[in-house]
Amino acid sequence: MILVDTPRWIWRGQVWGHLVSDRSIEELHDFARQLGKRRIGFQGDHYDLSSEEHERALDAGAVSVDSRELVRRLRKAGLRDRSKKPSWKIAYQSDRSHTLPEIVQVLAIAIPEKTRRERFTEALQSLSPLIKIAGVLFVERVDLMALVLEFHDAPHVDDEQLDLLNYTYAHERHVVEMIIGQE
Repeated sequence: MILVDTPRWIWRGQVWGHLVSDRSIEELHDFARQLGKRRIGFQGDHYDLSSEEHERALDAGAVSVDSRELVRRLRKAGLRDRSKKPSWKIAYQSDRSHTLPEIVQVLAIAIPEKTRRERFTEALQSLSPLIKIAGVLFVERVDLMALVLEFHDAPHVDDEQLDLLNYTYAHERHVVEMIIGQE
């Protein structure tokens, strides 16, 4: 079952709560994807939800419980993860339109390791050369890199070279997360 607690924590001018599953992490990821949450927002056992996202989660079938009940159910299911994940480091971010060659150039600068750079580049080559990329975010942390691209039209990306490919739709944009490395 998908659970949410009431948003109470203030951060960056918004009030936040949590989204969890008391069944499986896969169920949590699937539900979060339907809400348009990015996989890079996963916190080990939960996603943070803004007040607006909290309402959408309830509309989509999540059950509201208090924070103590949420943690109790996570523990009972064996899904509570108290390990601190390192923060994502932003290596590149832009909300302007990009072409594929520009993204490849960004990766050439941002990723010194040839193998990972080539894996991302090969995945990008599966996109139509004419597609316009509306936004770019490249983040990294220990043993993990994510290229998050926003499009106006839904793209198809070949995931053969990727460890995880995640599609979401949020704020009238199709979002593709290409992730290399393991959590």
